[in-house]
Amino acid sequence: MSEVDAHFHVWELERFSYPWPNSEVGPIFRDIGFTEFAAALESAGITNAVFIQCLNNCIDEAKWVLEFNHPYIKGVVAGVDLNDPVNLENQLNELGQYEKFVGVRHMLEWEKDPNWVLSDCAIECLKIVAAHGLSFDYELMLHSHLENLSALADAIPNLRIVINHIAKPLLLSSEYLSETCPLWKKSLHAAAAHPNVYCKISGLVTEVDPVTHAIPFSKETFSNHISEVLSAFGSERCMLGSDWPVLELTGKSYKEVNLLHKSLIAHLTAEERQMIIGGNAKRFYRLQSID
Repeated sequence: MSEVDAHFHVWELERFSYPWPNSEVGPIFRDIGFTEFAAALESAGITNAVFIQCLNNCIDEAKWVLEFNHPYIKGVVAGVDLNDPVNLENQLNELGQYEKFVGVRHMLEWEKDPNWVLSDCAIECLKIVAAHGLSFDYELMLHSHLENLSALADAIPNLRIVINHIAKPLLLSSEYLSETCPLWKKSLHAAAAHPNVYCKISGLVTEVDPVTHAIPFSKETFSNHISEVLSAFGSERCMLGSDWPVLELTGKSYKEVNLLHKSLIAHLTAEERQMIIGGNAKRFYRLQSID
């Protein structure tokens, strides 16, 4: 079965100005490049992956990855200008020369307005993204971001959208158990009602204890959340992503997290598992030449 890691990063700290990673995440606050990336994937027998941007409105970051053209990288998701339709069109035309350019992402928490994604300008820009046949990775931090997703999917039904990190529920806090859990479920199912919205099973292990990463976890830590995700999206609209190298903040290896993710879908049929570990990412991102 061909696997696709639908979510990884690389960075060189002196090449670009990164707001994050920073000194607060010391173990990964260093150059992490393509050789280390390849070794991580190989530890789990994977040779297909999608690079996800770290910088808003920085097509040079995407071009760096695209021009390196590592054979394991089958798709690149770029940070583009979603606040200027004219500049965006120029950027997409430039990036469109690269076969592996497949989509865009925008760090919503870096916008002052929590409802920015529903602004007239953002909607206009994302309609341009959709017109170019590109996808939109929906990175979110606030619950309002998740609440807004249903309206976004309504406004642009031809835009393929994928939620990052199962929308970052607060996995172990009392707030999650008493309040946020039903809100997360409600908004997740509302988003999933739109056939153009997908969900990444990714970023789980770093959300257990996002500050110190000291709280232990196991398959059971995530089972209920993944059951809810599968209930909402089905096996046809979920995909696995490592969120490497961020996962290393927990002290776990790439292979360990990959096996954890697979254990969470082990109860599904072989056909359903194949869709989640590779087929859906290939279809969503329109990837070519999967090994």
